[in-house]
Amino acid sequence: MRLASAELPPKIVEQVVSHVYLSCLSQFRGPQQHFCSPAIPCRVALDLLKSWLSLRLVASPWNAAVNKLRHFARDAFFSRVEDGYYPHAWHINTRIRKAVLLSRYRVFRTIVSEDGNRGVYLAYDFGGPEGCSSAQEVVVKAWVSSSDFECQREMAAYNILGGAHPCRGVPVPQRKGVHYDPLCDVHALVLPKLGPTLEDVRELLPSKRFDARMVATVAIQMIERYRDIHARGIIHSGIKPGNICLAPRSSTDAPTMLYVIDFGFSVHMDTGSPLPSAHRIDAVGNRRFMSVFAHHGISQSQRDDLESLAYLLSYLFHAELPWDNPVGPTGSRSPSKAEQHQPHVWRIKIATPAAELFRGMDECFHEFWRDVKALAYGEVPDYDTMASRFAACLKGHEKDNARRGWWDIWERTC
Repeated sequence: MRLASAELPPKIVEQVVSHVYLSCLSQFRGPQQHFCSPAIPCRVALDLLKSWLSLRLVASPWNAAVNKLRHFARDAFFSRVEDGYYPHAWHINTRIRKAVLLSRYRVFRTIVSEDGNRGVYLAYDFGGPEGCSSAQEVVVKAWVSSSDFECQREMAAYNILGGAHPCRGVPVPQRKGVHYDPLCDVHALVLPKLGPTLEDVRELLPSKRFDARMVATVAIQMIERYRDIHARGIIHSGIKPGNICLAPRSSTDAPTMLYVIDFGFSVHMDTGSPLPSAHRIDAVGNRRFMSVFAHHGISQSQRDDLESLAYLLSYLFHAELPWDNPVGPTGSRSPSKAEQHQPHVWRIKIATPAAELFRGMDECFHEFWRDVKALAYGEVPDYDTMASRFAACLKGHEKDNARRGWWDIWERTC
């Protein structure tokens, strides 16, 4: 029988293989949605396709026919994809959607992609025992080249932060390190999907700004996050509202928990040197929030992350920073946002007094600023004292506004 089957004409073999495949597909009817593919099926789909895949054992022509159909129909199970067409094969968006990523992740939405060389995406993880029926959304960061400096810094940071004793409040990748996928030809890092960012929350608020209680809560949480991160010798260098996320909705963490993300600009601090490097380093980061020393390419340390945090707190309270609309030579404010990208932003930062930066804010913010500006390179800040001042400030505001978690604020403003 095996010999007779092997001697059937190739066209007949392909027809039989196609018929059995369509017969198996009829079992997929129902409420369950599959994000896997015939080439890489989930565990549930694998059981449904068992009779079709077993045809590969008949003979080599049958194996070739099954593999041909698997390749041709590799996207047949996928029923949700964002609109978008990327005509260039080299573009990261084209590569990331070429096949199932790392044999278990199906990308379905682009969060951001830069210059076609790197991107951040949402994907379904169907690698669990229940397959696509219990698929969870995850975040995928992908790079075309493993030599990309952001790829290398992310990998180095997460390898440290995701060790035997992960830092509290820092998302740990589900797979250690960055993995190369030969089908998509990308290097990918998979992270848990967190809640909305502080920028998302801010955009929903009627005034587009946080009240004093919310800003104090951010200050306490971020000081704690940075204490844990700095203890591992990592300097974040990437603070901005879009890089601070709420805990996942189903998380068991406290409702005030905030997570720090995006370590693409992070650096590993040289704790053995009391002085910054004599060599200038590349100035990387968000110009609105980066420290003055970062503008000049001076080695980063704890003080720089905390200086950036101070700028963030001012931004959340005022919904702008003094250098967003810099004063021109005539004394009038320029409406052009292009000004904030000019190299002289650092000059405005130096010239801006604390009274202007924290106008209308509690005294604890001024004290925090003085402590930060007094820090030397590599000096370990007194995180507990800094956080305790904001805690006392927060306690004073709670009598006027009942304490709520971030998700309460999010759901109330949605």
